[in-house]
Amino acid sequence: METREQVFEQLIREKLGLLRGTAMRILGSPADVDDAVQEALMTAWRKYAGFHGQSEFATWVTRILINVCYDMVRDRAREHEVLADYGESGAASGEAAEEASLLDRLDAAVARLPRLYRESLSVGVLSGYAPDEAAAMLGCTRNTLYQRIHKAKQLLAQSIREVSYEEA
Repeated sequence: METREQVFEQLIREKLGLLRGTAMRILGSPADVDDAVQEALMTAWRKYAGFHGQSEFATWVTRILINVCYDMVRDRAREHEVLADYGESGAASGEAAEEASLLDRLDAAVARLPRLYRESLSVGVLSGYAPDEAAAMLGCTRNTLYQRIHKAKQLLAQSIREVSYEEA
């Protein structure tokens, strides 16, 4: 029987790249990726006794990582709101500012999606996981994952149309 240390060492050796990739796709900031992965691994270490093997260990840790990442995204959004209240948002100029604005609008549209659809997009589309593995991480079937992704795309398109209409 493997010890907890051996299980974690094997996870890090085999899945660290996927964990970092998942965090990067959700957070979009290399500076935050290592913090999120470290926090997820520390949480998994502390809660290891609660892991009952109902899913793969890597799937369980990935689920923890996703939760940590979304907590960081929420915290970042709160910080951004506070800074905006003080007028400290540093915008770039010209074309870069317009591109940043478009990306910010897309990020905002994704952030407004219900959590179920945000997670489905992040894990099912952006993470690089195989569909069956992504579905297992989210606790659903492959078909359900595809339906959620389809609905998320519809909601994003609708949100973008509404923002474009309001700006016109």
